Amino acid sequence: MKKLIVCLSIIFGLAAAVRGLAQTPQPRTLTLAEAVRTVLARNNSLKEAEDTMAVFEARVGQSKTRLMPNVRADLAYTRIAPTEEIDIPGFGVFQLFPANNYDFHAGVNQLVYDFNRTKETVNLSRSQVESAADRWEILKRDLAFQTCQLFHSIVFLQDTIRVQTETIKTLDDHLAVARKKLEAGTATELEVLNTQVRLVTAQNQVVDLNDALEKQMLGLRRLMGIEDQTPLELQGGFKYEPQALDPEGLVREAEQTRLETKAVQDVIRSADIQIRLAELSDRPSLSVNVLAGWKSGYIPNLNVWKLNYVAAVQANVPIFNGHLARSMKAEAEANLRTLRDRNKDVEGMIRMEVLQAAADVKAAAQKLESVEINVVRAKKASEYAKSRYEAGTVTNLDLLDTEDAYAQAELVRLQALYQFVLSKLTLQRAVGNPLSE
Repeated sequence: MKKLIVCLSIIFGLAAAVRGLAQTPQPRTLTLAEAVRTVLARNNSLKEAEDTMAVFEARVGQSKTRLMPNVRADLAYTRIAPTEEIDIPGFGVFQLFPANNYDFHAGVNQLVYDFNRTKETVNLSRSQVESAADRWEILKRDLAFQTCQLFHSIVFLQDTIRVQTETIKTLDDHLAVARKKLEAGTATELEVLNTQVRLVTAQNQVVDLNDALEKQMLGLRRLMGIEDQTPLELQGGFKYEPQALDPEGLVREAEQTRLETKAVQDVIRSADIQIRLAELSDRPSLSVNVLAGWKSGYIPNLNVWKLNYVAAVQANVPIFNGHLARSMKAEAEANLRTLRDRNKDVEGMIRMEVLQAAADVKAAAQKLESVEINVVRAKKASEYAKSRYEAGTVTNLDLLDTEDAYAQAELVRLQALYQFVLSKLTLQRAVGNPLSE
């Protein structure tokens, strides 16, 4: 009986363990390109911008309606009582209008000419679609840039935690050795206390790093639209790829490729159209109206439906509107001047951003080269101190100092490499080159 209970306990325990493993979500591997694609496919801000473009595209269709005929149909029935009659001696009694009146007709109104005012209105609507598309492209680029920043920040924090974790393991080993030497009387309590202080400091740094990593992960999840708690396993690293930079050449390239330049030019085109519309606002327009159908009430047979039609040509000629057209044109011209000033500001901003980013890349590359040399030196010093410690010529604290210097050199190298990658990413954005997708 006891054996049966033990077997059943083992079986249920294994089943619970398997069920727990099955419920544990598997980590999702994620590359930088996959992260950017996910953000661009699921971000709500982009969807909102797409809906805004659809609104302006619908307005283009609305603007075109004035170029098409306006067709309508009307059907009316009217009951009139009492009906008036007239008695003409020798001719009889005549009813002036029927009691039951029927009227059915269809009408067409067609704009013939308005000095291209409607055409310019359509062009203005199309330019607004272009401006909305520009804003969508800029938002798309900024989201990709933000995703790349978060992704690299997370990779940097993970690598930093890895280095700090190795440092903690080394300090644990030193603490164990220091305690054994203290028990043997070959070391002082000072060595143990110093090692403990360094160990606690390193552990606290890892706690802070994990907190920062969790916050960055939450930011990446929000951008990607991930609501579940599936762990993310980022695949990527930092590479140092030096390259020759021509700052002035990059500025010229940015002036051709930056989305802000195109956006301002599109808005300027819209302002030009608004000036032309203001000039045309007091021009006459010509239209044709045709109305045809059947109607009762014609003398002498008042109750018989009769075919009838009306054709008219209508000219709308503004005479005086309080100088509205002149005021509208003045406003549009002032707006155009403002946009041209903004275009100059954008050109200056682009130049400044490119030159600053190029300078940052150059400085980061120079720093990284010097840091690489320092890491090699710190490693040699650590290896030398370890051999001298084994020979008994240096203390545990001396070895800890050299190993700590080596770990700090690795962290500085990692920080410099991270800054180099971010600087290159910023330069890509400043020039207008596409980011990783």
